Amino acid sequence: MPKVKRINREKILEGALSIIQTKGISGLNARSLACELNCSTQPIYSEYKNMDELKGELKKEAEITYKNCVNYYLNETNYPSYLSVGLGYVKFAKEHKGLFQYLYMQSQENKGQLFEDVNEKEIQSILVEHYKLSLHDAKNYHTEMAIYTYGLACALNVDHVQISEEEVAEHLKIQFKALMLIYRKEEEIK
Repeated sequence: MPKVKRINREKILEGALSIIQTKGISGLNARSLACELNCSTQPIYSEYKNMDELKGELKKEAEITYKNCVNYYLNETNYPSYLSVGLGYVKFAKEHKGLFQYLYMQSQENKGQLFEDVNEKEIQSILVEHYKLSLHDAKNYHTEMAIYTYGLACALNVDHVQISEEEVAEHLKIQFKALMLIYRKEEEIK
């Protein structure tokens, strides 16, 4: 009878996520993961070709966690949809510090692109449908809003500021309205 694997792909991924949450991505290597799982590095390399393959899977898991935070606000609260996306992003930064840092606070491969967001298409759709912005303006508007939200999320992620969800929502609403005044005025001038 073949020996049952004690350390499978799922356990390896869980262990890697745990390390990222507590020590950050810089704390993740084959030895630290083996230590976390209480095994040798052999089971890790029997499931993954290399650490880059594992990190690719970790990125997908982190993005799923981020989407779950956004979906919570979209589906479980009465906040407007665009505000819900921002609140979900901030919730992700506050509650999943290591994953947020892994996705958004390290050098990115996509040089030249300001932000990579797995919700980008949905966000643009909200701005076009609900707020009647052109697709071009929706992209620009969201970039401006993302810069503000990113700063707020980073400050909360590193515990530089401590504010409630209601205060976060109020800050995002003010920025949203200020930018909307600019974009609507530009539309009237055209």
